Amino acid sequence: MDATLAVSESGANHLMQDLIGLASIARSGSGTWGPFSVGYDVNIHLAGGTVELIDAPSNRVRVHNVNVLGTVATHFTFDLGAILPTICIPPFQICVDIPFIGTVCTPQICIPWPPPLTVSVTLPIALTITSLDFGILVQSNPTTWVVGILLFPFSLAIDLSPEAGAIISAISAEVHSILSGIPLIGDLIAGLVDIVLNALTPLLGAILSAISGFINTVLMLLDLFSLTVPVPLLTFNKIQPALPANFPQPGDLEVDITLAALNANILDHELVATADIA
Repeated sequence: MDATLAVSESGANHLMQDLIGLASIARSGSGTWGPFSVGYDVNIHLAGGTVELIDAPSNRVRVHNVNVLGTVATHFTFDLGAILPTICIPPFQICVDIPFIGTVCTPQICIPWPPPLTVSVTLPIALTITSLDFGILVQSNPTTWVVGILLFPFSLAIDLSPEAGAIISAISAEVHSILSGIPLIGDLIAGLVDIVLNALTPLLGAILSAISGFINTVLMLLDLFSLTVPVPLLTFNKIQPALPANFPQPGDLEVDITLAALNANILDHELVATADIA
């Protein structure tokens, strides 16, 4: 080889920190489970991470302790009238037919439930990926050589089930607040809240599983986590200006050289790119 460039493990850390710092994404999704319609807005970014360069023949860039941070804002919308029973006071109305007057009924008040309401709950996302392995690839573009890294397959399971309590508490508080403003049902409020929560509880696992799966899918959309498209780490123009080592000397001029071939390996914990010059 005619030219060599070496990047130390410390230098690789700087390059990787730039990539990790740019890794962020936001996506929205929604679904319907029984009487509950749920929307969710996911915002994720990466932070941290330290690089280990593993020598050939493995030729791996291993990144330790990458933090996945963010939030998922959930919006539960439901119609109390579709969950709660109709409540009338008194429960039954008595009607009688009176000659010359017609049908006469005892007074009764039926309570109208509020229109559909939305309860918003923001859940945190905070986990650490202990290890990510990347392979090294060299790409030839029309005018550049690119040394890139490509993630080896890995699995990541985000589980939001520990946040179930926060969701139930938020919905319970909101429903209690709404119902407490309706006259005549003071003694019934706790039981009515329980009815709403009993409708939610068997569905909550499926809801959280769907949101967790959505977050995992969103993570795979980050360039750094792509399993098919390499992430550029180093880029070289194929045509490079060159000067004599003892420049300037009378008559010495800059000349262009062409990097005809490029190869990259990890040797002695350094990323080494070697080039043939045409």
